[in-house]
Amino acid sequence: MHVLILSPYPEALIAPVTARGDRVTTRSDLLSEADFAAIRPDWIISYGYRRLITAPVLELYADRIVNLHISLLPHNRGADPNFWSWVDNTPKGVTLHLIDGGMDTGPILVQREVELDPDIETLKSSYVRLRQEIEDVFARHWDAIASGRLQPRIQTTCLPMHRAADKTTLFALLPEGWDTRARTAMRLLSAAQREAGHADKDQTTN
Repeated sequence: MHVLILSPYPEALIAPVTARGDRVTTRSDLLSEADFAAIRPDWIISYGYRRLITAPVLELYADRIVNLHISLLPHNRGADPNFWSWVDNTPKGVTLHLIDGGMDTGPILVQREVELDPDIETLKSSYVRLRQEIEDVFARHWDAIASGRLQPRIQTTCLPMHRAADKTTLFALLPEGWDTRARTAMRLLSAAQREAGHADKDQTTN
């Protein structure tokens, strides 16, 4: 079997795939439909790949494109899921899911909830921890996914999603950027969101 890994950091995913005797191709650039046709993978794995996979490719590889997402879906769909999990104080975790035409809305294959202490973790350290967790989940479950033993379940709830630009204003408030302690980030960012909400409400009532 030939597996295409779309990722800027594919290293941790290669061993679980080759352990099955499968062949791996790794790419991180934007691929055209002709590129996919030339590579001819049996499965596609997306991990941190922030490029568009076109509808014809999604249709051709339906139920054979797996995404690694560092949130406990349906929470924190889209970009920067770890950042928003602290802003919105939502459950932390990781998810392997099939890619469909939506943004992180595809059927879930496996999830793991992760306990993170906001008094110990920074935004950066919690991101690193979630990366480690999802790579471990992938390694433990890839064979079951590829062999069809792990059946997906449809997401029945669709919560709001975020784009990369959504965090710009809030992120500028963090005193140490990604190295800001999670508890500090939660306090500052939740207060900023409340103030923004009050300002929006005032505008609508004037």
